[in-house]
Amino acid sequence: MTDESRNEHIAKMEKVVATCDEALKRDPKAWAAYHDKGVALLELGRFPEAAQTLDRGLEYNKRDLEALYLAGVAYGEAKDYDRAISRWRDVVKANPQHAMAHLMLGKTYTFKGMWDPAVFEFRKAIEFQPDAKPPLAYAHLAEVYLTRGRIAEAASCLEKAKATSPEDPQIHLNLGAMYLDLGRPEQALAEAREAVKLGARSATAHLNAGMALMRLGRAEEAATEYRAGLVVDGTDPELHINLGEAHLATGAIDEAIASWKSALAVAPRYANAHHNLGVAYFRQGLFDAAIAEWRKTLELEARHRSARVNLAAAYAGVGEFDKAITEWKPLLETHRGNPDILAGLAELYLRKGDLGLAADYSRQAVIATPGHPRAEFVLGVVLARRGQVREALGAMRKAAAQGEQFLSTQASTIRNCLDEVTVKALEREAAATPATQDAALVAKVRELHAKAP
Repeated sequence: MTDESRNEHIAKMEKVVATCDEALKRDPKAWAAYHDKGVALLELGRFPEAAQTLDRGLEYNKRDLEALYLAGVAYGEAKDYDRAISRWRDVVKANPQHAMAHLMLGKTYTFKGMWDPAVFEFRKAIEFQPDAKPPLAYAHLAEVYLTRGRIAEAASCLEKAKATSPEDPQIHLNLGAMYLDLGRPEQALAEAREAVKLGARSATAHLNAGMALMRLGRAEEAATEYRAGLVVDGTDPELHINLGEAHLATGAIDEAIASWKSALAVAPRYANAHHNLGVAYFRQGLFDAAIAEWRKTLELEARHRSARVNLAAAYAGVGEFDKAITEWKPLLETHRGNPDILAGLAELYLRKGDLGLAADYSRQAVIATPGHPRAEFVLGVVLARRGQVREALGAMRKAAAQGEQFLSTQASTIRNCLDEVTVKALEREAAATPATQDAALVAKVRELHAKAP
């Protein structure tokens, strides 16, 4: 609506109000005049007056369901939710199949955090008007499910909404985002691209398409999508940071750094951009620059787990284990009982040569989550270093139950924490036991131990 047409509409509604006021002077019980005046006031955004006027008309005509419904709308717009709910309940009491009243009840219940009643009302709206366009009940029901963490059900709602309004780009955009959360990147990509095809000039659509392509291992195409998103909105730091990740995946580290610096140019306090810069600098061998970026990350976001882990790993990599441990320990405060965190701390103490604390923390990791493969494996390494080779094989056996692929992920731990004497001791113990899986397990440990970092 243009400014001119908007002004014309306002003037028209004000004229309606004046005309109704004249009619009410002549007949104070003229319910139709209250009805029309209430509608005009609603159009003018004068919500409390509209609600009161519509209520007054209902005193003289209780069968005016439209006025009852609109009074609920006016109260809702005025954020008087209890009165709004009362009016819409009266509507559905008089007409149980009033789909819009059920819809508005559902919306208002969501504002109040009343999720179960909201779901009930949205389902009723769908039951009585399943093909409504736009499919608002499906869309709102999807939002409730999403808020409750029920992503698959939210996606199902949007799939039904899409069937009703396949031409709505927003539905495709939202559905694509849910497919990303559900780990369905091909469908996410299709929905994001359909949203753009239908006219959505949306940076988010390109961001989602790029993220889906990254998960599909198509980094160069992802970079193209991120650049297209930046044409729409060059101030979105997520697009810059994801473009950097796409560059990094293709080995273009200088371009990745440039993208992350661009992210900081538009969002100077963006912790993840500093973190990623640290990763890039570390790969380039710029140790001090990487440390500085990870410290900046933690200044901005003290609980940034990856930055703290990387900072500790960097110190451990140059043999500064006390600094590494100092950086690692705060993770226990924010991830109490996490077996990976406990096992990581145990490994740091092991590399430092403190077998006692290494054993303490590795046992805590196993106690926290019995059977956790990483915790069991680190415990096995610690026990092997302490000369408890039989017990070490028992713990490693539990970890190896995850398969050879898991053992390969522990190559760094094997190289950093096991010496030649300990590996030979494991080989002797495996040869002396009847468990055939022990021989294969130790053979894999030997293979990984022999490989250069």
